Amino acid sequence: MPRHFLLIVSLFAFTLMSSSGAFSQEQEKQQEILTQNKENETNSDLTSKKALKTPAKKTIAIQAPVALEQQHKDDIKHYLQEGEIKPLLAGPDDFITLIKESNTANSKGVAILLADWQQTATSPKGLNYLRITLPDQGWTTISIQPPSKPENYPSQALKIIEQQEENLASISAYQLKLSAIMKTVMEKAQEYPGIFIVVVEGSHGAILTDLYQQEKNTPPNALILLSSYMFNYEANQQYASALAQTNFPVLDLYLMRDHPLALSSAKLRLSQAKKEMKAFYRQQQLTNLSSSYYPKEALLLAIKGWLTSIGW
Repeated sequence: MPRHFLLIVSLFAFTLMSSSGAFSQEQEKQQEILTQNKENETNSDLTSKKALKTPAKKTIAIQAPVALEQQHKDDIKHYLQEGEIKPLLAGPDDFITLIKESNTANSKGVAILLADWQQTATSPKGLNYLRITLPDQGWTTISIQPPSKPENYPSQALKIIEQQEENLASISAYQLKLSAIMKTVMEKAQEYPGIFIVVVEGSHGAILTDLYQQEKNTPPNALILLSSYMFNYEANQQYASALAQTNFPVLDLYLMRDHPLALSSAKLRLSQAKKEMKAFYRQQQLTNLSSSYYPKEALLLAIKGWLTSIGW
């Protein structure tokens, strides 16, 4: 067979093989494209179905929490008998009092009970026990639901001068509100016979003492303090000095297990009362098991014994 004929046959075979390989590659590419298109269509269908099944998100309005003072008022109206609750007005603002009249034939007077701020008029630390028990001892009790603690008190400012200015502004504004409340309660107390005493918790002892010293409110016949203190050393010093200069009798009670500021403030008041030789001042520590909670019988006994000692 001639050599050039073999060469032609070889070239022809090679051409056929190359064409077959290229055709196979082209088929594979087309198959890959078809497969990818199907996958894309499937994913698109699934996404569309999910979109149809999933409802559109609704915007939910989150309401601000109810103020603590309002919570206390709502609780009092819900849990206590309607006959005990006496709403009063101090200027344009209303507030709640709880009144329990004396259960004895001879009434001694009125005991005004003021809980610390952030507490309820039925404070379980000791005032609620007095509210229920004192009427059996001849006292009409008027328990006050106190206003909320001033915002930004004590001040968190970095500079001491700024702290003092902000604290003074907060307390001054709060004093105006508390002064109006106490005037209204005093007018209500005049409806009952006898003397009147004030039993006050925590920081309200210092605020009321300042109001009495400035003659913005009529002072009581006697003031009973329960774990009284302010939130910084300077304020407690001023409080001790003001209390020592008052003319009305003071029973200053605190606990063995009490707030650290109540313990340190009590020492300042006792020292200042001795320095000023204040008459009718007695300070007494009561032994308690639960921190900041007064032992009921011991509290009542301390108050009765002191009132008897000063002639009531």
